Amino acid sequence: MSKFRVFTTFVVIALFSASFVLADGNKSRTEELIDKHQSIIDKAKVKDWKTYADCANDLVSMRICNEEILSWINKSIEIKETIFNRTVKGDFLLLAGEYKNAKKEYVKAISLAQKSGKKNVIPDLQWKILIAMGVENYDNFHAAQK
Repeated sequence: MSKFRVFTTFVVIALFSASFVLADGNKSRTEELIDKHQSIIDKAKVKDWKTYADCANDLVSMRICNEEILSWINKSIEIKETIFNRTVKGDFLLLAGEYKNAKKEYVKAISLAQKSGKKNVIPDLQWKILIAMGVENYDNFHAAQK
């Protein structure tokens, strides 16, 4: 097995392990974190897309995934579409198990990066697409084995 394939397999397994360990978490702690971030959003200006995206990103990075967070991401995109909020939406969808939609968001972020001349972020977005593909194939493989 090639080193790349071993590394990719390790990354996919590590991501799944972290998701299973952290996804179930303490519900009251999750609600507390969401409320804390909601209070930050409540203080933000009407057109402050960055606060919505930052709050969503914080929670998604802690493996917290619910409809309220998705609404913050969508509001951020509605105010101003950026590479950052498209990437956060991709991360959210990946966490939610919507791999194809996550890949679409990462592709939109790449398109924005190309248009804005920020090509330095494209390799990271390409890695996110590869991870989404790997997780999707992992799930499909194990579903076929049952």
